[in-house]
Amino acid sequence: MNKFNVDLNAVLMRPLYFGLFMNILTPAIFLGVAYYLDKSSGRDMPLQETDLNLVFWVLTAVAIADGLAAYFLKRRLFFAPMIRAKESFSDDFAAGVFRNSLICYSLVTAIAVYGLAFYFLGGEFVHLFFFVFLSFSAFQLIRPRLGFMEKVLEAQEKHVEEGRLLRLK
Repeated sequence: MNKFNVDLNAVLMRPLYFGLFMNILTPAIFLGVAYYLDKSSGRDMPLQETDLNLVFWVLTAVAIADGLAAYFLKRRLFFAPMIRAKESFSDDFAAGVFRNSLICYSLVTAIAVYGLAFYFLGGEFVHLFFFVFLSFSAFQLIRPRLGFMEKVLEAQEKHVEEGRLLRLK
């Protein structure tokens, strides 16, 4: 166990389930809506094909940048002080992990939203699927795992021992 009796499995469950909802179920709903619209032929093509190609590559670049930003933000946020007081270490740790996970998950979910926006601008179903695949891949890279959380817990314990606590502004 650790100094403050933090159950890492319990801490990881809530953010992981919420992340699965945000990054698996939501894009699956996007795909279902797009599939239905493709079968019912209920879409317009608001952009010309040359403009659409440019938009695709711009959104792809933004999606990759979002995935990279989420990865580096994860590294930065989780190792910054998350604990407000030594007495509330366990609760503060769980709340900090959840908060930081949501921030990173939101960036990754945005990738699937870019795909949906591109689809409604005139893209094909396969383009939406590409963005959903990018979103899922980025989620796999940023979701916190047990080994990572052990390192984060050690860093938070060190912050508390050195008196570096989370300051509210």
